[in-house]
Amino acid sequence: MTWATHYFNEDTSNVFTKDGNIVEYSNQLSIARCVSCGKKIIWVNNTYVYPDIIAEEPNVDMPERVKQLYNEAGLIYNKSPRAACALLRLAIDRLCNELGEVDRDINNNIGALVMKGLPKIIQQALDVVRVVGNKAVHPGVISFDVDDMNTAITLMHLINMITERMISEPKEIESLYEILPDSVKKSINNRDKI
Repeated sequence: MTWATHYFNEDTSNVFTKDGNIVEYSNQLSIARCVSCGKKIIWVNNTYVYPDIIAEEPNVDMPERVKQLYNEAGLIYNKSPRAACALLRLAIDRLCNELGEVDRDINNNIGALVMKGLPKIIQQALDVVRVVGNKAVHPGVISFDVDDMNTAITLMHLINMITERMISEPKEIESLYEILPDSVKKSINNRDKI
């Protein structure tokens, strides 16, 4: 990274003292440029401001309809965590649909995915962030009072974990199975018929 730092005051009328000396600046603008890709990053007073950062990149196997919501949430989670959490809950619902679950209740969809191999621990994690609800005696109720930046980051991580477990791992196992010689696959099929 190459760096450029500029100092400035909000009020430029007081930049110089009566004797012509420069007063101390109250603000700092720093720009870092990557020497490899040429992209820039900007900080104002040691606060990161540009570009927006997605907390966690989406799993490459994430369905496109889910990835669109995921990426949108990733761009706003630090500005509006509640909006990001709402988008991520919708992404979880869409991911369940992409995995064949069509119940209108996300709680039931997550339960069905657990029956298909999604680790129960992921269901419990979703309950903790109240995606499927675990509030009082009303399963399926979403509690928005927990929507903060950490909840958004956790939801992103959980969506990636669900995608990994339910899409990426089976895809990888299938590709490994496909490279087996036909004679071995035939033997396996005969064994499985017994």
